[in-house]
Amino acid sequence: MAIDSDLLYRLANPGTLGRTESDIQSDIKMLLLSATDLSPAETALASLVNLEEQLGDGSRRRIDIALGSTVIETKRILSTREEASDYINQLQGYVETRMNQTKSRYNGILSDGRTWWLFEKEPDSGKFPLLSSFELTSSSKGTDLVAWLQAVLAMPAEVPPRPDSIEDALGAESPGYAQDKAFLQSMYRKVANDPTTNLKRQLWARLLRSALGTGFEDKENLFLDHTLLSIEAAAIGHAVMGINLADLSQDPASMLTGEYFRNSGIYNVVEADFFDWVLAVPEGKQFLRQVIRRINMFDWTQTEHDVLKILYESIINAETRKGAGEYYTPDWLAEGIVEKALTKPLEQRALDPSCGSGTFIYHLLRRMIRAGEAAGWDNRSILNHVQEHVFGLDIHPVSVSLARITYLLALGSRLEDERDDIWVPIHLGDSVQWYQPADHDETQIKIRTDGVDLTSASTGAATLFDIGRVLAFPLSGIEDPLTFDRLVSDMTDRAKTCADVNATKPSIDPVLSSFGITDPADRETLATTFDVLCALNAEGRDSIWGYFVRNQVRPLWLSMKNRRVDVLVGNPPWVSYRYMTEDMQEQFKAFSQARNLWHGANVATQQDLVGLFLVRSVEKYLKDGGCFAFVTPYAVLSRMQYDGLRKGDWRNGLYGEFTETWDLSNVRPKNDLFPVPSAVVFGKKNLKPATENEEPSHGFPSTKCVVEGKRDLKGWTATQKALSFTSKPLVSLSANGAEGAASPYRKVVVNGATIFPRMLLFVEERETTGKLGLTRGKKQVQSFRTSLEKEPWKSTPSLSAVLEEKYLHPVHLGATIAPFKLLEPWTAVLPIENGKLLQDQQIRDDAAPGLAEWWKRASAEWEAKKTRQSKLSLLENIDYQSKLSKQLRGSKLRVLYTASGTALAAMYTQQEIIVEHALYWLPVKSISEARYLTGILNAPLTTELVREYQSVGLFGGRHFDTYPWRLAIPTYEAGNTIHEEIVSLCKECESVATTINLRGPSFQKVRSGIRRKLDEEGLSERLNLAVTALLRLPEEN
Repeated sequence: MAIDSDLLYRLANPGTLGRTESDIQSDIKMLLLSATDLSPAETALASLVNLEEQLGDGSRRRIDIALGSTVIETKRILSTREEASDYINQLQGYVETRMNQTKSRYNGILSDGRTWWLFEKEPDSGKFPLLSSFELTSSSKGTDLVAWLQAVLAMPAEVPPRPDSIEDALGAESPGYAQDKAFLQSMYRKVANDPTTNLKRQLWARLLRSALGTGFEDKENLFLDHTLLSIEAAAIGHAVMGINLADLSQDPASMLTGEYFRNSGIYNVVEADFFDWVLAVPEGKQFLRQVIRRINMFDWTQTEHDVLKILYESIINAETRKGAGEYYTPDWLAEGIVEKALTKPLEQRALDPSCGSGTFIYHLLRRMIRAGEAAGWDNRSILNHVQEHVFGLDIHPVSVSLARITYLLALGSRLEDERDDIWVPIHLGDSVQWYQPADHDETQIKIRTDGVDLTSASTGAATLFDIGRVLAFPLSGIEDPLTFDRLVSDMTDRAKTCADVNATKPSIDPVLSSFGITDPADRETLATTFDVLCALNAEGRDSIWGYFVRNQVRPLWLSMKNRRVDVLVGNPPWVSYRYMTEDMQEQFKAFSQARNLWHGANVATQQDLVGLFLVRSVEKYLKDGGCFAFVTPYAVLSRMQYDGLRKGDWRNGLYGEFTETWDLSNVRPKNDLFPVPSAVVFGKKNLKPATENEEPSHGFPSTKCVVEGKRDLKGWTATQKALSFTSKPLVSLSANGAEGAASPYRKVVVNGATIFPRMLLFVEERETTGKLGLTRGKKQVQSFRTSLEKEPWKSTPSLSAVLEEKYLHPVHLGATIAPFKLLEPWTAVLPIENGKLLQDQQIRDDAAPGLAEWWKRASAEWEAKKTRQSKLSLLENIDYQSKLSKQLRGSKLRVLYTASGTALAAMYTQQEIIVEHALYWLPVKSISEARYLTGILNAPLTTELVREYQSVGLFGGRHFDTYPWRLAIPTYEAGNTIHEEIVSLCKECESVATTINLRGPSFQKVRSGIRRKLDEEGLSERLNLAVTALLRLPEEN
């Protein structure tokens, strides 16, 4: 795109002497004509840009520039909206006239060439708010201005649907999004109290709360974002299938009902759902037409299959997606997993029980299609096969909408050849089946119409819903799920004719007879269900139940023994226990305990839905002997909270045999995968025959496959060549501690005290002012502040006071320790006197006034700003689990080491000093024993050995905790040759450490400086050899 720089300069400088409104008007038209990105695909833009267009309302008023559905009014110079209020009112009048004339949406732009303001009228209030603005501050921003205009004008410009262009035109920062979101909000206000609209939002919230726990908040903003996404996805679905969007604009409501697809024999792609409430608003069709126009900007013949994932991520920000546990799998990884798991693509049936936007579904379909082509199958046979062999479930309604379109994208041009009807088998459903008791009746499906969410526990009942009205459907006479879908649709359609609860209900008999339902019990069940549907309709709450029931039933259908699949693949939801709702926590615990997956309160907050979801999916949907392959957090491979999952004994004769695991923590770039390190687990389902005593094979392998290298965006084939796959031992933590502490020192290791919040407790000396000085034994101090503080403490004002010196205590923490050296300790205000921790009453009544006043103020800040979950006072917090008071008794000779980091750092101390929780400490009996342990802990080999036990972040291992004592470190023995060698080496290392400057550099630089010097002196290697001998490791280690 080449735009004359002189033109852009003139536009950016509207105040130039002699420049008129006509000049600005002419230059803006020239900009519109010269910007090729704005040119329509088929029609010359020059014929669409009209200057001084007659308004046509009987007046002599003229629109400065008219283009499409946009009115542009130019002014010589714009400063503030207050000063331009008359211009804005004038523009509003033009826009309203055009809206009345065309019965469609119009927006207005007010500009002086440099300043661009976008307005649109709200349908409910009639207000004309500013929705977006752009400032052309220099000629260099010309491209940005064109992108802004492109999003506003929404002209069909054959834009390739790349991530950047989608973000510019449709993303949350675009003016197009601002327009559509504001219009949507205004429409929603009109129907917010409508029973049907309320029901749709309630069911939407019910599903997402069940899936995401407290990571989901039922907010209007998110509901509207999901509405916009679903409508845009529907428009894109029509576009990528070659449906003329201009024709679709003639009847935009058909876009949300799937009429075009049904007319082509393609079903279950787009249907009336939670988000069609826009049709209940008079302006709804206007809104849909504008969305269609915006989607029509793009050339959808150039579509990549992940375009819908890009759309979702461009509107829903990363923080919201993270809170919801939404982590999308990269294409290359999904393709590789499918290739490994789906070994017989012409025979196996496959399900993704958490299909998201359909990445795994796409690759399952493509693999089956390629296999069918290689086998010489005709088009009709291939399409019939994939419909019966690839299935998807997800509890997120927007994800399901996206996945259905992705399904069609995978079928591609085959839809144009000879085929039968297509039923897209992607359904909205609860794969965990929280609401179904373990012994539910497989001959009948029940959907309760009441309940807060799918995991609402009801006292003393097997079902998870409160007792309420029930929609029941018998399954005994219906083998084909498509027949069931049609039955539900016909019943709900007939119920819509019942508008008065007191009127005579229409007969359901003709519908039941048309489906050949003759069993008296089945007919009675369905008649009762029909009565409930009629009552719901009379209350204005029926229109969504058909959609809801048809989708909710599919997980149950697939879980019946004769309908289970051969292969499960996917990326389960990553929802931590601490983010689940209380009801969800209760059900999670009950479900986990029943399957050997619950490991007690100690690791409860670290537990995650991933493990239960995997087991429940295998239990419900996988055939005996069937294979599974799931993406998981890396922690699944080793952390204690997943011990039950790894053991594979999931009770009631259900066993999981894990055949292979991939460690993806070394794949580059690290931010291309997930916010936390990840893995892949492969396995199969084994059932124990009731007549045999021997357990089938189960559990985790002893090795893992470490995947390293840089992925290739071209796909799995290219990526596989670029990666290395190395088998390494797999070390895991057991919940029962069977492979626990190998060293006797573990019994005496203690974590430091929680000296938090730091800004309330850590202080620095403040210079006294004037010449008065201070009384002996007192110091003037203020809060010690750092750049690492987080809210709410970051914005809390500092405390300052004159305090008694006896309450100012030196504290060592992570930042004050380096290998073989202690750095300058920090100073904290702590209520410790004569070796004892004072209690709150003692601080108030007996302590010196300086401490009493400081503690009063600090406690007030703590009570005002501590987390809602905390019930502790400030004093109870710093002495949590007696971690402070334990330090006030016993030996003062202690070894300290870091609780986390990339490498262990340790040193001993003989001072009376407090240890903070970023360090661990253990008492010792002599300096020699202290040096013995300090030498072992600082040996690089020790860090390497402990790494197998660490939790892993994106940048490596994080926490050391008590893992060093899982190594077989024996008690120190004076005179033992190897022990004394380590003591001697520690002395040498201490001497080297003293040569590194303490002041100035950060503690990280001090640490690296010491380690570098130790390497140069050969001391690191000698320490490693000594530790190798001590632990009796093979020499190659």
